Amino acid sequence: MVVLTEGRSDVAILEPAFALLYPHLTDLVRFMDFAHRPAGGAGPLASTLRTFAAAGIANRVVALFDNDAAGCDALRALRPEMLPGNLKALCYPDLALARRYPTLGPPTCDAPEGRREYADINGAACSIELYLGQDLLVREDGSLPPVQWRSFVAGMNRYQGEVVDKAALQQAFQTKLRAAVDTPSVRAVQDWAGLEAIFTAVLTAFH
Repeated sequence: MVVLTEGRSDVAILEPAFALLYPHLTDLVRFMDFAHRPAGGAGPLASTLRTFAAAGIANRVVALFDNDAAGCDALRALRPEMLPGNLKALCYPDLALARRYPTLGPPTCDAPEGRREYADINGAACSIELYLGQDLLVREDGSLPPVQWRSFVAGMNRYQGEVVDKAALQQAFQTKLRAAVDTPSVRAVQDWAGLEAIFTAVLTAFH
């Protein structure tokens, strides 16, 4: 099975995490090398899957879209039900953590730095960083890095959001991963539920 994602950062997280959590399946699941698909994002991912369908690719392929407005819109336009049986298109699964998540809106006269509100960001702002575990996301003061609302996606009639400090979260994940690899007992106290939910969706895509 070949797994496609929206970008390099997704592969940099998913591939080593899969090797850690499912070492016995690494020969069966391959994550696409972005050297062969340099363009990232939901649109290019949908285009790649359409190309695979038109070319009659025989391998089983799973395309993973972010669980955000852009990803859901691309998935809607792709019409996964029209793909051949060996090609599947999925969004990252919904997260319980995301049902009430801190967000930062645009500046207003009353809130020149933007107003912080809680919202359900499933289907609007859940990129791979939101799946890295609460042990990584929760700050020392107990808060979560907020989602910044950005553009409006007309096809989904909702705003697209992005968690702040994405690069720092990705770097923190690499530290978390190294700790789990170097000291296997550490894994028992780490939170891998979000990534495990993604891998479950991939592994059961053709069931």
